[in-house]
Amino acid sequence: MGTGNYAETPYFFEKTYVNLYSVEELCYCLVENAELLDQDIVNEKLARWLDEQCDLSQLAHALYSLVNQKGSPSAYVGMILEYVGLYSAEEVVRIENVIKNNAGLSPYEKQKAKADYMLQNKRYVIAMEQYDALLAQLPEKEIELRGNVKHNLGVANAKLFMFEHAAEEFMEAYRISGNAESLRQHLMARRMYSKDKDYIAYIAQNPNYHEVSLQVERLVEQAKGQFDATEENRMLFTLQVCKEEGSSTAGNTVPYYREIEKLTNSLKEAYRDSVAR
Repeated sequence: MGTGNYAETPYFFEKTYVNLYSVEELCYCLVENAELLDQDIVNEKLARWLDEQCDLSQLAHALYSLVNQKGSPSAYVGMILEYVGLYSAEEVVRIENVIKNNAGLSPYEKQKAKADYMLQNKRYVIAMEQYDALLAQLPEKEIELRGNVKHNLGVANAKLFMFEHAAEEFMEAYRISGNAESLRQHLMARRMYSKDKDYIAYIAQNPNYHEVSLQVERLVEQAKGQFDATEENRMLFTLQVCKEEGSSTAGNTVPYYREIEKLTNSLKEAYRDSVAR
């Protein structure tokens, strides 16, 4: 049985853009996103929600007191986790330490952490918006952070199969930071949208990219070899035979193109999962 009531009105957790309906959901959200938590979490609004929506007045009044004392984020979160008791004492201490250790992050690093969370949870458009907003504020001297943000923008674009935009972002990241991984991802994205002759010409025009391009080719060949052995590839062969014979898919009445669309969507999702973060 849960602690407190299930809320009629959810609490909107701004750090992760989710609605919460119970204190158990809140605890899970706090633990999973401990790296994002800062002084903003120490607020009366959350305590009031626990009081009025979850009927946890004892916990809420303890939190009200902590808010008035301008308590730390680690103490505020620790109090909630200890009260509900979903996690061991050791885990609560670990979460408190994570929050304390991240207290030294700059505002820019915290903004990036929020955008990274969106990227990791496949909310690519929101992540891109947050990265763009961060870049608009970043001082020019923040070279390393700017390079990392540009790289992650490239990842977000690649996840959405916007390879030309991804290639541009990866190249900008490489120019800023000199990170070899950004260059590799740039060439990979460029290879995805370019015709073979155009890609070869690009490498010829940039001989200093030659070694990295060989790495890219090895990865492409490896991926091709893995795909050749998959069920998806066998399905493609079967579908093609059925199409050429003018029949439906292996006795199924589902049209050929619908099966192709389903397979394509599956492969797209697999690709999203494979792009480096």
